Amino acid sequence: MNIKERVLNIPQEKFPKHILIIPDGNGRWAKSKGKSVAAGHFVGFRVAKKILKDLYSLENIKYLTLWGFSSDNWKREKSEVDYLMSIFERMINLFFQELLEKNIKFIHLGRKDKIPESLKLNIEKLENITKDNTEKILSVAIDFGGEDQVLRMINKAKLLEVPLPFDLKVLNLLKDGEGLVPPADLLIRTSGERRTSDIGWLNGAPTELYFLEKYFPDIKTEDIYNAILDFSLRERRFGKRI
Repeated sequence: MNIKERVLNIPQEKFPKHILIIPDGNGRWAKSKGKSVAAGHFVGFRVAKKILKDLYSLENIKYLTLWGFSSDNWKREKSEVDYLMSIFERMINLFFQELLEKNIKFIHLGRKDKIPESLKLNIEKLENITKDNTEKILSVAIDFGGEDQVLRMINKAKLLEVPLPFDLKVLNLLKDGEGLVPPADLLIRTSGERRTSDIGWLNGAPTELYFLEKYFPDIKTEDIYNAILDFSLRERRFGKRI
């Protein structure tokens, strides 16, 4: 039995419904190969496209999230940021037809006021076109940070016309995605870094962590399958004693 067959045999209750990937290590991969950082991001883009396509086919996965650009990444060289934004725009354009065919809703997590106007317009177009899709949700975090989002949530709350009781429902509506994207069940980070960074509520109480030593451009779908298999074997108590 190959690894995909083993994954397909995992019972539904042992399967992660939401997988979040932090694709780390593009720049370091490029440096190790004597290539430009841009080349690392380009290869990483191709890897992300392949992995997402393979994960779409797994029925038990309902949410997929890719953290593409952190609020802190604006500190990088302008040339690298510009190239990343062009990569994201290409990715968004490639998603159009595929998400429509597969009935997948697209949600952008993060700010829209600092990214290039053309990228913003394409994101908004894809969100609008897929807003009624119901099969799965694909979210991409671009210019996203947990602390930044908290500040934006506070500012949104100040604009509420009628004061509301601040329960979990209202709190979720103030988040990016308006409560449609739950915390991840399984967070996968590549490149050997053993931290979640400022991913905010997406790393929640139910989130299991899995760290890969490989740089993201070296990742194969089989690596993600191994993470899913590992997840299925974990004993998850959610605060209870078993």
